[in-house]
Amino acid sequence: MGRQIVTATATANQVGTRAGPDQDVKAAPAAGGDNYSDKLLKLIPGEVIGVYLSMVTILKHSKDEVAPFVPWLVFVFGIAATWFYLRVTLKVEHTRQLMLSVLSFCVWAFTIGVPFDQQPWYNGTYAGLMLVAFTFIAPKIPLEASATRRPKPR
Repeated sequence: MGRQIVTATATANQVGTRAGPDQDVKAAPAAGGDNYSDKLLKLIPGEVIGVYLSMVTILKHSKDEVAPFVPWLVFVFGIAATWFYLRVTLKVEHTRQLMLSVLSFCVWAFTIGVPFDQQPWYNGTYAGLMLVAFTFIAPKIPLEASATRRPKPR
């Protein structure tokens, strides 16, 4: 299972292919595209969240004085790493899926707390509630443009 979310319209145009030596087999996607739980798993960039959590843990437990901007640099790195990892390494092509995954990373980072917990307005309870709400709603956000568009006025 790749990380690209399979939509209903994408399945109508694809068929399975046979692979030659040293090639991956591309199976025909399931009819109707990915279901809710598949989309949920594909939208959460777990690998990048794990890297981010490791980096902020190292910063928290550092014996040396860490400049206050360093956690923000790690956060920006996580945003860039999410886009790069999904687009280049995992070959995700849907721009909306990439944007939702980056937003998902941001929500997870916000819930983890670093570097936002440096701000007086940060509240971990609200961050947790936001994580639950976003995770519940994100798989329902359509990834493809609506089929019914209004004609442009002349």
